[in-house]
Amino acid sequence: MSFGLRCIRPIRQATKLLPSYTVAITFGGSQNGSVLPYQSSTSSTPKVMPSSLNHLNSLSQVRFHRTDYDGPGKYDERETGSKFGSHDHEHSHGHDHSHDDIISDDKKKQLREILQARFKRRSGSYSHRGYTIGIGGPVGSGKTALTLALCRALRDKLPMAVVTNDIFTQEDAEFLVRNEALGSSRIMPVETGGCPHAAIREDVSANLGALEVLTRRIAWEEEENGTSSEKNPPLMLCESGGDNLAANFSSELADYTIYVIDVAGGDKVPRKGGPGITQSDLLVINKIDLAEAVGASLEVMERDASKMRKGMELDGESGPTVFASVKNGDGVDEIIRNILKAFEDAHKLAKDAE
Repeated sequence: MSFGLRCIRPIRQATKLLPSYTVAITFGGSQNGSVLPYQSSTSSTPKVMPSSLNHLNSLSQVRFHRTDYDGPGKYDERETGSKFGSHDHEHSHGHDHSHDDIISDDKKKQLREILQARFKRRSGSYSHRGYTIGIGGPVGSGKTALTLALCRALRDKLPMAVVTNDIFTQEDAEFLVRNEALGSSRIMPVETGGCPHAAIREDVSANLGALEVLTRRIAWEEEENGTSSEKNPPLMLCESGGDNLAANFSSELADYTIYVIDVAGGDKVPRKGGPGITQSDLLVINKIDLAEAVGASLEVMERDASKMRKGMELDGESGPTVFASVKNGDGVDEIIRNILKAFEDAHKLAKDAE
């Protein structure tokens, strides 16, 4: 059974304040046609109909509903509630934004400001939305394989949940459920429609809503099981749909970002740049076991990645890059070390801010 997802909450991006949203989440089908599966309004045939996201201006109150949805991300009756907000902007996503690489001095300055903010926890608390790792990269680079590996390695140490993004399917969520990455209640799919990067950057409302629901669900499950603890906030993984090098997560959606590329695209990919390569907290170059077969030089990729990621650290050094073969387990431990270091630092900052 398919699900619908619409969200509302104030969203602040790195450089501007967007109008507040009002979030509604509904799972399950609707016989009267008032709710159909979520899809961004980028497509010429949006799936949200007839209650199009572009007509939410008049919405003053919305509720979470329990239905008979029985797939990944199944809802619980305790998730019934309401939120309020205004909605005075369009959700349509054309391609009038820039996909240019960061080259000008102004853009470099802006990048440094974003990086400075990234190392400080904005809300001082992870109770509303758990600490979120954004995992992006082109189609087939190994994002879902990495998500599965991280779940298997960390699920017994930390409370976890996953949000997956696909354009028109729930393929990645179903894969994670089949492979028992986490319990099905901890995995929630979002169908983005159109451009996948819009759902992680321009209009992150669907993903934010899913992450917030999962954060509450973790708290409820821990309370029921008597395992609730203040020791660690939830660790959330948000996997984007496959996209190009221009895609990167909004800092309002992800606290830490991983960008995954693979050697099959050739050793030229790192020097092509793009926000995913230049701005991510961690760059993963995957499938290194195939380098010789495709004629890719790992030395060239390492050199170019270091050059493109220069200045990613606050001390001006290059951001970290991990060479991996995730399917074979190579490099996964190093990826986890980077994640846990950032997670622990952020948790400490949040505790200090209380």
